[in-house]
Amino acid sequence: MINFRSKFQPVDRAAPLKRLGEASATTFGATLKMISWNMFKARRKGCMPDLASMSAGVELALLQEAVLYGGLAHPFHLASGLEWIMAENLATARQAITTGPKTGSRVAALSSQATRSLDREPLIGTPKTFLLTTYPFGGERLLVLNVHAINLVSTAKFARQVEQMTAPVAAHKGPCIVAGDFNTWNEARWHLLLKSMHDVGLTRVPAAAPRWRHFNQVLDHVFYRGLRLLNSRPLIDVKSSDHVPLWAEFAP
Repeated sequence: MINFRSKFQPVDRAAPLKRLGEASATTFGATLKMISWNMFKARRKGCMPDLASMSAGVELALLQEAVLYGGLAHPFHLASGLEWIMAENLATARQAITTGPKTGSRVAALSSQATRSLDREPLIGTPKTFLLTTYPFGGERLLVLNVHAINLVSTAKFARQVEQMTAPVAAHKGPCIVAGDFNTWNEARWHLLLKSMHDVGLTRVPAAAPRWRHFNQVLDHVFYRGLRLLNSRPLIDVKSSDHVPLWAEFAP
């Protein structure tokens, strides 16, 4: 495979997860409000104000293509009232920028783990990563997967990463949320993902960005199990990324 060097290269697998900011609550309330959003590496103007506004109204924030500068917490992290855990997947040494999935929670995580895709994307040779965290909710342990799925590979390689996602969900006996950018660009990937999520008891939240946003395909999804969905919607007024945030509210 030809490898065209990207300014972002994989971070050392031994690198620990970054914890940024402090959780402001010991327990979630009666419901749990969440967003899932691919931030597009914060390239567009207004991204951070939009994130600050959205995260102020939720207990859980799942970000993909989040960025961290110099390994240091941004003032936003410290003021948000959320504990942020980031899986630094890719890095650029010259600018000291890392990018990857980042999960924020108003309650401190009980556990956290990052899992890289077994395969790499063509041309630039980079993997994708999903982040697993657990939290106390409704007397049980809630498993949360923050997903950025591998892109531009065969359906078989996409299936390998989906199998990595479903394994911990199948093993977990409590409630689950699996959300993020799944890069479901075509019908084969979409049907494979939907069947795999269904096989481990997950239901898709009926909220999606307008189909015209990504060549008439829906890339971002939220799946859940063992929870009651109270409400959901795409936040279509947010324009500071090429992805639309998805908002949902759950009860135990």
